Amino acid sequence: MIPGGGDLRFDRMPPRWVPLRAFLAAPVLGGFGGLMLGIVGGSAAESRYVGELIGALHLVTLGFLTLVMVGAVVQVLPVVTGVPVPGASWVGPASQLGVAGGSLAMAGGLAGRWGPVIGAGGILVGAGLTVFAAAGIVAAWQARRNPTGRAMGLAVVSLVVVATLGVAFLAGHAGWTTLRRDLTDVHLAWALIGWLGLLVMGVSFQVVPMFQVTPQYPQRVQHWIPAAGFLGLVVWTFGRVGRWSPVAAVGAVVAVGAVAIHAGVTLWLQAHRRRKLRDVTTDDWRLGMASVIVAALLVGAAGVGLVDLGRTGPALALGVLVVFGAGVSVVEGMLYKIVPFLSWLHLQNLVSRREAGAAMRIRNMRQLLPASGPRRQFVAHLVAVVTSLVAAVAGGVWVRIAGFALAVDLWWLAWELAGVVRRSNQDRREVLGAS
Repeated sequence: MIPGGGDLRFDRMPPRWVPLRAFLAAPVLGGFGGLMLGIVGGSAAESRYVGELIGALHLVTLGFLTLVMVGAVVQVLPVVTGVPVPGASWVGPASQLGVAGGSLAMAGGLAGRWGPVIGAGGILVGAGLTVFAAAGIVAAWQARRNPTGRAMGLAVVSLVVVATLGVAFLAGHAGWTTLRRDLTDVHLAWALIGWLGLLVMGVSFQVVPMFQVTPQYPQRVQHWIPAAGFLGLVVWTFGRVGRWSPVAAVGAVVAVGAVAIHAGVTLWLQAHRRRKLRDVTTDDWRLGMASVIVAALLVGAAGVGLVDLGRTGPALALGVLVVFGAGVSVVEGMLYKIVPFLSWLHLQNLVSRREAGAAMRIRNMRQLLPASGPRRQFVAHLVAVVTSLVAAVAGGVWVRIAGFALAVDLWWLAWELAGVVRRSNQDRREVLGAS
């Protein structure tokens, strides 16, 4: 029995391996980003524009976060809203292949200053995200009356902005066009607040009450906060590009305020959980939401002149808070619930279709993913976040330490998720053998 699952449309889910393939591959790719940072070392912290740093971070943001979120949209949207992503059985693999292959190519190309490889990476990523965005926007428009559908739709529109600017940057790095570094912050804002932030909001409206047994999000939060975040980004972008400082300031306050309010509400809901047993998913989400609030305070301090985000150290620290502290934490927490649930649900459906189903016993979610492994992995994740924050400020050998810590963090996650699939497949073989 799944709390809060009564109105969900599990019959609309795509085939199990469509999202699962992304969920299993993503932490492996993200771990390579950590490994790259560990190998490169302190030179990666000299500037936010160092090729190795850009490549390594995009293995985390594209190879890990975006790959998981592409799988999450294909999986969650039809279950929550009843509207499937058109052509999910081929859109999923095609977009995942483009994002995974493109992120590896662009990271290697940026590290080695190989223009053709960078360009090939940009083409692959652009093609993969185009396929996904086209199908995602169609589905989200049909599901626009649902708060999760609306938030996901705004996130996918944000992804279009992110991908367009990102491909233009890669073309500049490849030497094909002029590199517009003045639009870097626009690219980052739409990626972190628009794509990542709005998608997390949409997923949270269903996942947090369902898996963490919290009260429902207030209707006003579900209806207005994602729209406010998106509108704030639009206003900030016009102010930033047009160099209208007051307009940009208003947009920043609205956009950053929206994600901070969502984070605060999520922490409040978690404090009122009906199930008080400690759970690693809840720990991941608490760390993620706390990181969002600290990042918002840092942006606010910069707005009143207390912090200079134009300096490399504070800018990198802000990136660590948002990407590692918030993004990676929340996604890890999602995966620790979604992957076991998908595997368990597949087994349940398989048993129900077999004549011997009444006599079969399959593992439940806790047996598919024993709690001890994820708890230890969460400690590794904390180490990765803390050392990354130190590396952003201190540089030097701390960059190597942080990179290797991140690799351990994500590859350990991959190992735990692979264990779920391995145990699920064992049960699957037993069910099929019993029939």
